[in-house]
Amino acid sequence: MADSSKSPISSWSAEEPLATSNAAPKRRRKYTSAIMTERRQRIIDCAHRILGEGGTQALTIDRLSREAEVAPRTLYRLFEDKEGVILATVSDRLREVRASIARRQRDYTIDVVFDELDWMVSEMHRDAEYARVVIGFYFSMEPRVDAIRELRSVAYNRFRNWMDREIRQGHTRDDLDLERIAQEFVATEFLVYHRWAVGAVDGDQCRVELHANFLKTAALVLTDPVRSTYLTMLADKQALLGTSAIGAQASTNRAERDAGDQFIGKA
Repeated sequence: MADSSKSPISSWSAEEPLATSNAAPKRRRKYTSAIMTERRQRIIDCAHRILGEGGTQALTIDRLSREAEVAPRTLYRLFEDKEGVILATVSDRLREVRASIARRQRDYTIDVVFDELDWMVSEMHRDAEYARVVIGFYFSMEPRVDAIRELRSVAYNRFRNWMDREIRQGHTRDDLDLERIAQEFVATEFLVYHRWAVGAVDGDQCRVELHANFLKTAALVLTDPVRSTYLTMLADKQALLGTSAIGAQASTNRAERDAGDQFIGKA
């Protein structure tokens, strides 16, 4: 995802004027930590705005340099390349989301989980183009370990906070690797986000699908009678989504399934 428009870094910039024979050489400006921190945040904020306006195609080093009022070499020094800038905006945004959630110090009942998932969808709608950039980052074929860790953190923390509560109340199975299930759950949540990002579902359906997705994994780790309660809630959520075009019919005829006669490419 490196920016092919990257211009060569010259040996000087507007911040470092060339000396002339008629003027004494200017001493190289020393940047304090506070100055660089402010400059870095200004670049991130500007990049976030550009990404929100037109996605990754709209963000170029030249445009960011111009609108953030910094030299290209400053961008390269701080972020290395365009992808580094995008990663910085993702990390910055996820830190904001985590901090906003953490300040509430909520007890993670299932109703709190649903409320937080609904809020996430509202946040995606509020900054839709940027949300698509973030979701696309998660599904990229290029390895981005740090970015993926940041992206997974909010969904993981939510599930883990809920599960820890159920563990303390003695509602969970003791024969399963609960941490592994929590880690694997995150990918299924992002699949629902991806359906929204590509326009397969609208915001209202995305909310219900997120609820249903959470309930499916939650029921896996719970024991009765709590598990049965969650399965009833799952049935209610699926009723809101309506019966799929295939429903259970395909499961009754293997030959038709193998031929793909009933498969129409959606759930």
